[in-house]
Amino acid sequence: MPELLAPAGDHASLRTAAMCGADSVYFGTKVMNMRDSAGNFELSELGNVMDFLHSRGMKGYLTLNTIVYNYELPKVRRALEAAKSAAVDAVICWDAAVISIAKELGIPIHLSTQASVSNIAALKFYANLGVSRVVLARECSLKDIREIHAAAVAEGVKCELEVFVHGAMCVSESGRCFMSTSAFRKSANRGRCIQPCRRLYRITDVEDAANSYVVGENYVLSPKDLCMIEHLDKLRDAGVSAFKIE
Repeated sequence: MPELLAPAGDHASLRTAAMCGADSVYFGTKVMNMRDSAGNFELSELGNVMDFLHSRGMKGYLTLNTIVYNYELPKVRRALEAAKSAAVDAVICWDAAVISIAKELGIPIHLSTQASVSNIAALKFYANLGVSRVVLARECSLKDIREIHAAAVAEGVKCELEVFVHGAMCVSESGRCFMSTSAFRKSANRGRCIQPCRRLYRITDVEDAANSYVVGENYVLSPKDLCMIEHLDKLRDAGVSAFKIE
């Protein structure tokens, strides 16, 4: 069976994930992760988190999956050095700087869905950089996943596939939406999206004032949430190694 990943932002949710049968947990610290507005651990807590998980035969993955700016590089290195010391099983990232430092420190790398990998060429590119697992773009269809896995096997690409099986779907490609930034100065690329797309809207065509009409009403900018519970067997058979819960 594929690995089951659950999120945790505090010790209560960490214990709940373990109690409910998750194989692994992914979590952030207060350093550059896409769950910036959610609960996060302190770097000083990583050792305790990993001791808890490893004592139960579980794995733990640290998320450092936002865009990184030049002035933040020392902070990234400190976070990764703390992860190394705590025996974190992998870092989830996509910024090339984080990939480079993690590789230097010998920390296994899982590529975040923020990279939007949707084809075998991209998978090979990141595998050649040392990435051991890729979280495919949420927008990939079952057919896409099956074809990527088949091509990876045929070409001898050693890289696991992980997919989200539960969670929100961005109105744009994951992280590429600037609606939150434009309206509220909260960047999706920095883990701060406040999801204005989930609000109620009425979209009106006003090009022709005399004949304007309502294009759509209600939740017209919000895609339905992702729930793959009825398709887990198909995803497993398509070659997915890990199922991720948001």
